[in-house]
Amino acid sequence: MRHALNGLQASHSGFGHVGRDQVFKVCDRPHPGIVRTIIDACINGGDTSTAVSGMQGLWDAGYAGTDIIGTLFRVVRNHGEMPEALKLEYLREIGFGHMRLADGADSLLQLLGLVSRLCQKVEVEDQ
Repeated sequence: MRHALNGLQASHSGFGHVGRDQVFKVCDRPHPGIVRTIIDACINGGDTSTAVSGMQGLWDAGYAGTDIIGTLFRVVRNHGEMPEALKLEYLREIGFGHMRLADGADSLLQLLGLVSRLCQKVEVEDQ
């Protein structure tokens, strides 16, 4: 609770306004809307190029791999329009990706590999 209050207070003192975008800037987490775009690109026909460019943008913005993968997990878990079986497959792949990052392979290549595997899951479901 204290962490949440500190984030709100820092948002107000830094920007003069407490809003969604200001809080995400202060907390230094990837915006769920951007991550949702990546997930939707994977789901809707396995649009790998859009998903990869979104992930590249998050990495270039300076977010840590663990923060990106944590936000991916939360967005997939709360995704209301995704079939349950596909959601479980995505959460499984994200979990494996998190293990790789935690083992020291915290790189853009790991995140891009994860995105490509998520896009492949949709292609397998369609066949």
